[in-house]
Amino acid sequence: MDSIIAGKTLGSVDDPLNPGQKRDEILTADFYDVGQYDNDLTFKAESILAVQAIAKLNDDFSITAQLVAKGVDDFSPEFDWYYLTYQANDNLRLMAGRRNIPMYYYSEYSEVGYAYPWMRPPANLYWWQVTQFDGLTAMYDFQFADYSNTISFFYGNEYSKDNKEMLYYDKLYGGNARTVNEYWTDITGMNWNIAGDNFELRFVYFQNDRDRETIQQDGSIDPYQPFSQTFLGLGGSVQIHNFTLLFDANFVEYDDSIGTEFPTYLISVVYNWGDYQPYVSYSKADHKRSKVPTDDLEEHYMLSYGVRYNFMPSAAFKIQYDNFVDQGHKPTGWAYHGDSSTITMGVDFVF
Repeated sequence: MDSIIAGKTLGSVDDPLNPGQKRDEILTADFYDVGQYDNDLTFKAESILAVQAIAKLNDDFSITAQLVAKGVDDFSPEFDWYYLTYQANDNLRLMAGRRNIPMYYYSEYSEVGYAYPWMRPPANLYWWQVTQFDGLTAMYDFQFADYSNTISFFYGNEYSKDNKEMLYYDKLYGGNARTVNEYWTDITGMNWNIAGDNFELRFVYFQNDRDRETIQQDGSIDPYQPFSQTFLGLGGSVQIHNFTLLFDANFVEYDDSIGTEFPTYLISVVYNWGDYQPYVSYSKADHKRSKVPTDDLEEHYMLSYGVRYNFMPSAAFKIQYDNFVDQGHKPTGWAYHGDSSTITMGVDFVF
């Protein structure tokens, strides 16, 4: 599975963190790996080469591994997934190893561009600094009336050393940290998928503890107050004649002293016209604090238009225009993304 994508932003903006100065528009297309577009055409922000292998040990046991090389990492290969699956019976699967946290509707396929119509799932929805975990998953399939169901329970941890996103934010606000380590521990949750003839729904809930080490150049570690968080999500797709409606909504709440909340959502309409899929999508992200009065914080939306052309049975060409509007509070530095208009195009294929 591979994606070769090129893109650039189309203008300049007042630098939100340096008043009186101009800079290129910047679109962060991949928050986790800080894959960004500016006014210089680049293939590196989102291009990815990946190989997935499944080795059957016997009728019950198999091993899955995925090797990924990303342009943003100069195509240095790294094992993204690796887990053991035990097929206990026709309905029950047990998995142990490294997998994506099932946070979103497309979490299982977030790096498989061929699996969805857009160039990418909207970055201001799929924006967390941790997306994977090492742990255990139990997955049970069953039928209820005319609906197919899959319920998963999962538990694990993620010790994200040298977290790119958090180090990027440190430097963005004038820091000089050597590295930032992000720890999500005791990740405990469930995921429920329901599918019918013309729809699919996904519900997810999990909670975990969070800690962070911001290590300065002299080896000192900044003080940080750990907290726990809860994550709720509902996403899915509905087929109505030639139209597909895709949606995803998430609500993240911190158990911290200020009651931090992040409500985000996506809605997208795709028209299926032979080998062509024109689409429009709107995604919105907000940052609130329920326990203290505060001005507006981080807030932004992205309106995207594009078309996918399935020119081969296993390959698709896409072109997309993104209008990102930063509604963050400028006086307190929360409008750090800045507005941007971006054009990207590329080819996704599987083999």
